[in-house]
Amino acid sequence: MDGTLVYVPISPQQFLLNIYQELGLHFGLEQICVAYEIEEKRWNEKFPDYTLRTREAFIEFNRKLLEVLGAKGDLQGLSEKVQEHWENLSEEADEKLYPEVKSVLKVLRERGVTLGILSNRLLAFSLKSLEKHAIRDYFQCVICPQIARAPKGKRSPEMWQFALKEVGAKPNEVIHIDDDYETGIIGAKNAGIRPLLLDRKGTYTSSVDCTVIHNLTDILELLGI
Repeated sequence: MDGTLVYVPISPQQFLLNIYQELGLHFGLEQICVAYEIEEKRWNEKFPDYTLRTREAFIEFNRKLLEVLGAKGDLQGLSEKVQEHWENLSEEADEKLYPEVKSVLKVLRERGVTLGILSNRLLAFSLKSLEKHAIRDYFQCVICPQIARAPKGKRSPEMWQFALKEVGAKPNEVIHIDDDYETGIIGAKNAGIRPLLLDRKGTYTSSVDCTVIHNLTDILELLGI
């Protein structure tokens, strides 16, 4: 999803600033950045298992963050309201679809290519984005760590085994496109799937042991379409 199909033009910290202002909480952006870093570290240590990163766990994240910021009042209630905003991030943060996505998906579907999404996002977040951008129907399946029972997300073999079963394919019949080498690319390689590293910003200046593309349109040329 993120970095491959869609992107959010503002940072999570800026999004939180907007949420807090709407809820009548007044914190500075720098203050939020510091608190976010502290809480994100705690969160990653407490929830290394992606299957435990439930909605309730995210509400806890919101509450702990408010505690670090020194917020007062009904923190549980505020945390639940903050979570509602996070769940509507695609709309409220004006999430964008990369310009070539729809045309590439259309061509791939016309050529009979089966498409699926593998993301560490919560399923509800992915579905909300797909519906917003009217591209849900292009995909046969949308997979997240929770439904695949993959504790390390895209680093878990369970994620890939579940995906292969969903689309009814063998590893050598599949290509995986990802913008993150450490998760998606390594995960795909370990599963015997050919990975394509999508490097939209020219981040990977050093050589990597897989094919690099800079735009989804490049897929069509690689497939001879």
